[in-house]
Order: sequence, then C-alpha cells, then structure tokens
Amino acid sequence: MALTVEQLYEVMAQLPDPLFVLSEDGYYIEYLGGIEQQSYQDGNPLIGKRLQDMLPPDKAEWIMMQIALTLESNQVQVVEYDLAAAEVKDIESGEGPQGMQRFEGKIAPLPSRYGGKRAVSWMTRNITRQHELQRRLQLLSETDQLTGLHNRRYFFEHFPQLVASQGRAGLIMMDIDHFKQINDLYGHQQGDRVLQRFCTCVASQLRAGDLFVRSGGEEFLILLPQLHGPGLWQLAERIRGAVAAMTLDDGVPELHITVSLGTTEIQPGEEVGTVLARADEWLYRAKRAGRNQTAHCPSP
Repeated sequence: MALTVEQLYEVMAQLPDPLFVLSEDGYYIEYLGGIEQQSYQDGNPLIGKRLQDMLPPDKAEWIMMQIALTLESNQVQVVEYDLAAAEVKDIESGEGPQGMQRFEGKIAPLPSRYGGKRAVSWMTRNITRQHELQRRLQLLSETDQLTGLHNRRYFFEHFPQLVASQGRAGLIMMDIDHFKQINDLYGHQQGDRVLQRFCTCVASQLRAGDLFVRSGGEEFLILLPQLHGPGLWQLAERIRGAVAAMTLDDGVPELHITVSLGTTEIQPGEEVGTVLARADEWLYRAKRAGRNQTAHCPSP
C-alpha cells in the first residue's frame, strides 16, 4: 500500500536526525525530522532565511561550497564539520546539546526545482560522541602513557609531513645510561619516576615546535625543525648537562643519571629509516666513548 503525501510527510517529520532542504543561493527551504532532542536543536526557525544571515561567514561560505559541489557533480557528498548552537542565529541554543558538536552531513542533489531554483537535501547526524571516542583512541595509540610523550608510531607516521613542512631540521637520539641498574637497585616504581623526571627536564630545554618522543624503554628521539649545525650540537650538550645536574629524589641523594646522545641533520627527501640509522650510529659512538657524551654527525 502506497503512502499518501500526508503520511510520507508525517514519516519524514519523525526522523531522529534532521534533514534540511537548501537552495543553490543559500536559503533554508524546509526542515524535517530532528526529533532526537538530546542531539539537536529545533531548526524550524531557520526556514525561509539565508545561510549567510544565520551562520558565521566562514561556515556559511563552506556550506555554500558543498551545495555547489553537489549540484555540479550531481553526486551525493559526505562531509564532516563542527558547529555549535550558539553560532546559529534564531534557534533556541539553550536547549539540546551544548558546546561545539561534530556532525556528518550527507548532501544529495534534488531533481525538482524549488521556486525555480536548484536545491539539495542535507541530512545531518550528530557524531560528537563517536568522534570524541575515535580521537581518544587515536591519542592512546600515539601516546606513551607513562611519560605523556608521543610514541614511536606517531613519529613514523608524522615524520614525512613534519620534515617537509619545516625545511632543514635536526634529530637527536638519546639513551639513558645504565637505566637497567636503576630498576634493579631501586625498583621499577622508582625507575618510572626517574623516566618522568627525565622527560620533564629534557622538555624544559626544548621549543614549542620540537617533537619529543619516547621510542623505546629508555630511548628517546627529538625532532628539531630549523635547527642544524652548531646549534644542534649545543642543544644536545645543554640537555646532557641538565640531565647530569638533575636531582631525582631528595630521599635518595646518590641517585643520578646521565644520558648519551647522537645528533644528525636531516637532509631533504631522506627516508625516516636512513635518518634513524645514522643517528643510531652516532649514539653508539657516544656510548663507546664512555657515555654521558654527545656525538655529533657533521653535515655532509
């Protein structure tokens, strides 16, 4: 049995997620659904008004671009975007979800014309919870839980774009000297505290844009944009000196650590494996020289 127009409209009006009909010149033609009040504000007050009058200019411009792309391609587009109720005029922002929300939009070209204008249907779905969960899982997968530093996986995934965007850069590979002895003599809890104090000490010597990574148990990497030549060696030495002078535990005055460092400049277009192998070679030169040393690879 076919639905009547009234029944079809009734079904559409009861959709949990909202559907907008938007004209090619940016007018809200219709609003349907969106009855899931914990996820959406009521969009009915927007009907008949222009996007450009209701939204911040940058977001209105972005939505207009998506409408144009959908109509030009005659294909469904799927997008994600952020929007807060407080950014939209004429709706009751005190009701529904508060703060910035994440949405998925599915935009489809409509075959009919509305007042002589082409239009699209824009069905939106609030994916804030899923997006936040995904972001947290991503953060966990890229972060060392003990120290709060990024991990080796993060370094490998982001190395190409970080280096490409920064031009010349330097790399320091570090290893805490004889760290196993600390765990053996003082226990693993004390070893964990030493690692945390060490990271705080090193981080205090770095710039905001430097990438400090825990790559292994007591092994660390520092990617240093725009730092090369003597400046790279000087920073490594400053870190070495700060670590050697650090007080780790007032109750254990004999507890001290040192660090060995290998430094190298990153050449344009180099693969991450090549850079790490060279830094590793110079780190072991520092260890063979007696540890608590910096071995600097001269630039080619």
